[in-house]
Amino acid sequence: MNYNMEECGSRIRQLRIQNGLTQEEIAETLNIDRSFYGRIETGKKGCSIDLLVQLSELHHVTLDYLILGRYLCTAQGGLDMARLKEDISELVCCLERFKEKL
Repeated sequence: MNYNMEECGSRIRQLRIQNGLTQEEIAETLNIDRSFYGRIETGKKGCSIDLLVQLSELHHVTLDYLILGRYLCTAQGGLDMARLKEDISELVCCLERFKEKL
């Protein structure tokens, strides 16, 4: 498994949305420019390890999940609720499409 800026940015975006935050709120919390944060979410810009650590703590996920998309554990050792919600939402969408085909 390799680091992919676009996939990492997508996970960061999904976590932000799932936590009901705006790009402006996250950028302000991290003390960075909103446009820079936006480029991180789109995968056009990578970010420092320090920033990744802040994001993982903010969203309560491991760096491993944030960077590589692995594991369902949080930094505190519990389930990654954001990832679980994402998986459930995806499953619900699949079931709704299946139901429409019946």
